[in-house]
Amino acid sequence: MAEVRLEGVSKTYPGGVTAVASCDLIIPDGQFTVLVGPSGCGKSTTLRMIAGLETASSGTIQIGNRVVNDTPPRDRDVAMVFQNYALYPHMSVEKNLRFPLERRRTTSFWKSLFSSSERTARRSESRAIDERVASAASQLEIDDYLHRLPRELSGGQRQRVALGRALVRDPKVFLLDEPLSNLDAKLRIAMRSELRQLHKRLAATMIHVTHDQEEAMTLGDVLVVMKDGLIHQIGPPSEIYDRPADRFVASFVGTPPMNLIEGEVRDGTFAVSSGGLLRPPVGTADGPAVLGIRPEAILVSHDGGVPATVVSTERLGDRMDVVFEVNGTLMTARCEPTELSEGQSVAVTIDVAHVFDAGDCGIRRKKED
Repeated sequence: MAEVRLEGVSKTYPGGVTAVASCDLIIPDGQFTVLVGPSGCGKSTTLRMIAGLETASSGTIQIGNRVVNDTPPRDRDVAMVFQNYALYPHMSVEKNLRFPLERRRTTSFWKSLFSSSERTARRSESRAIDERVASAASQLEIDDYLHRLPRELSGGQRQRVALGRALVRDPKVFLLDEPLSNLDAKLRIAMRSELRQLHKRLAATMIHVTHDQEEAMTLGDVLVVMKDGLIHQIGPPSEIYDRPADRFVASFVGTPPMNLIEGEVRDGTFAVSSGGLLRPPVGTADGPAVLGIRPEAILVSHDGGVPATVVSTERLGDRMDVVFEVNGTLMTARCEPTELSEGQSVAVTIDVAHVFDAGDCGIRRKKED
């Protein structure tokens, strides 16, 4: 396995469209890193540059101790798993697994016909291939359908075969380009667990791309949150969620998204643009600001609290999303199922934990000491 290092890596297409702008990123050996962001943020382009399927416009890409900018994809010792599986439809599962190993054979079939030493070496190489295919099939629990064609498999089984084809190569780095996006919700959850278990067994360097922030939060040791070709924040899932670097990260990570309320801090109170008042965290400096309130930080208190009106409710089994109007401002809360109806007057307790600067970027504002 190997560390992956990107220094000043960018990608600009003909016509001046910048997909990735000066990306600096270090992925330690053995880490499961997830690149996450909305469509068009540059995450897949970054992955493809690491794989060698896209050429970087500037910067250096290093895998292990080797700069690979000018190294062909086949010589980078990486394995990529694609969204559409990319299996050979005319080959059985076993042949799909064997294919990358057969292409890397060092012995010759024709030479083995005339040389006993070459024949012995080829037999040994064939046994090694058989063992690696059997091991990968066993780890991914696909050994019962090695004889089937891809069209005879379910989506989850095909994705396991795609993972197996990467696994048999024993690469330095696994690159996963939205491998779960074509699966249904239940299977996607199951495959997330399998990916985590696979990573634990292999202790491999894995780089996973997804636009699904829930998938990113459950899979990654470290998340890299991107937008418009820029990295906005790098950190463990808990840090990304609890201490978002700016308004984009705050609104993108979390379901439902964080409530962001524009206004101004004045003498320890927050004047909302709609005319209401809220209380910011102690020590927040005066001036234009944006308050960030997680949905789970809004609690229905009934006794005391801030007056609110229920606008709408959405039952989600063991939880409930409620839209309240508070001081003329709409906020979404996530709570346990309760009997609330549209138009009902209640009181809510609001825990404001985040304050951001006003403006497009909205960097997280620190409290005064």
